[in-house]
Amino acid sequence: MNLNQLYYFRELADQKQYTKAADNLFISQPTLSVSIKQLESELHCKLFKHNGRYVQLTDYGRIFYDTVTKTLASLDYGKKKIEQKLSQDQGNIHIAGIPTAIGILLPNITQKYQLEVSLAPHFIYHDNPSYQICEGIKKGWYDIGISSYVPEFSCLTYIPLYTEEIIAIVSQNNELAKIKKMSPEELRGESIITYSKKIQIGRDITNALLASASDLHITNRLHDELAIAGQVLTNDIVGIVAKTIYLSGFDIHKIKLDLPKDTRQVYLVYDANQNFSPEIIDFIDFIKSNKMEVQKIVDNIPVK
Repeated sequence: MNLNQLYYFRELADQKQYTKAADNLFISQPTLSVSIKQLESELHCKLFKHNGRYVQLTDYGRIFYDTVTKTLASLDYGKKKIEQKLSQDQGNIHIAGIPTAIGILLPNITQKYQLEVSLAPHFIYHDNPSYQICEGIKKGWYDIGISSYVPEFSCLTYIPLYTEEIIAIVSQNNELAKIKKMSPEELRGESIITYSKKIQIGRDITNALLASASDLHITNRLHDELAIAGQVLTNDIVGIVAKTIYLSGFDIHKIKLDLPKDTRQVYLVYDANQNFSPEIIDFIDFIKSNKMEVQKIVDNIPVK
């Protein structure tokens, strides 16, 4: 039994088809077939049974699958940890951020840091939603994250970094375009679109809105400001979004919304149990000591 056979077995079990599994593994179908037969011969049992063009795990196969998936997951985790350590030793820092942080904030922060240190590390950016950022940090894919708080990853360290203002947006022809400031209660009777509850900002904004007015009519939910603003213009409805640079390309009216300032709180996130390089520790300390500067950058991002 060798490692390739375990990977081949897992892929075939997942795909349930020799042709597709072989394509995904970049090997020929006969090579896959021979490998599985050798594995079955060594284990003295059938791992798969045929069902037309597809295959299914036998009872023995299901037992073996549980062991193989756990073993390969552990092995893959170890490989990722080595890759992370190698990357750190080469002077790289992997930073994952929500898209709005990646666009302007992080380039500003890292440039300022590079000007203050004699030997600056190389920053590698990754943009993702908050859940994927925290998952990646936990798995060792990223060193540092800029994201929302994600309850499923409460084991991570979250340092409040900055807040984003939550506003209402409407088309210039909407009756609300005459208003500069309003409360959630004043949105009763309006059709509202905001973020999906599948992402943290959607849950946070929904909770804040409904805490003020539980009978608001939220008709649709999308994943980002671009999609929400587009729907606002197309359907002449009210959007509730974070005030970000992504709104700059839309001819919309922005209304200050009376919600708690920390409704949209963004954090510096990392795993305190990781063995960080001195460069990563120094950069984390730099961000912590420059939180006021970070908030200024966010507040001054031009949003027409």
